[in-house]
Amino acid sequence: MWNRIRALVWKEFLQLRRDRLTLFMMLFIPLLQITIYGFLNNDVKHLPTIVLDESRSQESRDFVQAMTATQYFDVLGEVATEAQIRQTLDQGKSQVAIWFPPDYARKLRGGSTAQALVIVDASNATVANQAMAVAFGVGQTRGTALMFDRMGYGQATRPQHAIDLRIRPWYNPNLRTPNFILPGLVAIIVSMTCVMVASSSIVKEKERGTLDQVMVTPVRPLELFLGKVIPVIGMAYAQMTVLLLLSWGVFHVPIAGSIPLLYGSAFFFIVAMLGIGVRISTVAQSQAQASQMSFMMFLPMVFLSDYIFPLNGMPIPFRIIGELVPVTHFIRILRAIVLRGVGLEVIWIHLLKLAVFIVLIWSIAVKGMRRASS
Repeated sequence: MWNRIRALVWKEFLQLRRDRLTLFMMLFIPLLQITIYGFLNNDVKHLPTIVLDESRSQESRDFVQAMTATQYFDVLGEVATEAQIRQTLDQGKSQVAIWFPPDYARKLRGGSTAQALVIVDASNATVANQAMAVAFGVGQTRGTALMFDRMGYGQATRPQHAIDLRIRPWYNPNLRTPNFILPGLVAIIVSMTCVMVASSSIVKEKERGTLDQVMVTPVRPLELFLGKVIPVIGMAYAQMTVLLLLSWGVFHVPIAGSIPLLYGSAFFFIVAMLGIGVRISTVAQSQAQASQMSFMMFLPMVFLSDYIFPLNGMPIPFRIIGELVPVTHFIRILRAIVLRGVGLEVIWIHLLKLAVFIVLIWSIAVKGMRRASS
């Protein structure tokens, strides 16, 4: 009996060794999971920050220096008007703005309360909460130090509060979780649908033995792909419509921007994700392998796409991987249109990156199909 069991066990090991793709998935997915989970971090630092300093004083510069010393804020430069603050925040070039009025230094020197304003892009609630907490702490620390200076190091006086720091979250002023989570969730769900359906389409033809019959007809690989993915495009649009309607009607997530622009941008994203699915289908030999490879793709989609965990808090290699994931750019497009209400002048760079990705992934997929059929 034990000899027969040993022979069967050895046979299974030999089959597993021959199935290198499955062996790779068994080893690579756990390694990828533990690595990503180990570096996931909600502690966001180095937020791009701009300053509108109408005070032009040492006091305002000291406050900015105290903000940058926390390492949570990186000052990119100064702007001259409120309109420029809105422009940089709308375009996503900065996530925090600090505004000092002209009388900031004069009030501090005169012993009265000086006001300052910190504006935070709250379309990402995780980042906004941390930025506001750190900014409030800096304001409290600076104000307390100035109050002790006014008291003459313990003299019996009752000075006013030195700094009245006003903090304003924009785009999601109530910091509602659905406003932050649901736009990203739309991108994640649509991406999963596109990859899973497209990855199994060609594999089904392989398993049934009908792929060779199709390839000997005048049908070209690109035509076969289009015939497979066009129905999925319609399915993805229908799914996205249902999700957006539920977000708006049930969870009261406002759509501040252009809906036609949102749907036009979604086309780039859907085609990019279908390219990934089709490429998987040309490599996988069975639907089980296609499912495993699709699952491997979902890890960077969810964790490295700026969906929940901000990329600013991750090591540089993971930020680079995140920038290569199409979901990252569509989530940014969704939040820009849905929450900030911006137009093509802001999201064009993300559309360009998606277009480049489409060209690359579909070129690889078509070549893979030709090699598989030759």
